[in-house]
Amino acid sequence: MLMKISFESRCIIELDHVSGCETSKHLATKVNLIVSKNLDDTHYVDENGLPTEFGFEALTNNFIQGLVCNIHVAHEKGFRNDAEHLRFIISELERGFIENVKMDIGTF
Repeated sequence: MLMKISFESRCIIELDHVSGCETSKHLATKVNLIVSKNLDDTHYVDENGLPTEFGFEALTNNFIQGLVCNIHVAHEKGFRNDAEHLRFIISELERGFIENVKMDIGTF
């Protein structure tokens, strides 16, 4: 029996922006996972609403597939070369790991 399931991953970034400036200051990043109703969500999300080990795997896979889709579509539309786009993403991941990060439970 074929069963369709879905995982929805949300990522919200909060920024401070000063009018007229070209960049904004990153304040926070919030992520959460929503599991399709035909799955046992306790396998993926704990009693506090945080992803379990399997939930984090689903969250990671969703974001990776979202990036892959974004890269392909941007390339197809001529917005950005796919190799250049991938190098930019890798650079931003590296930069994100260098910064000091405060971890906390956020609310949506």
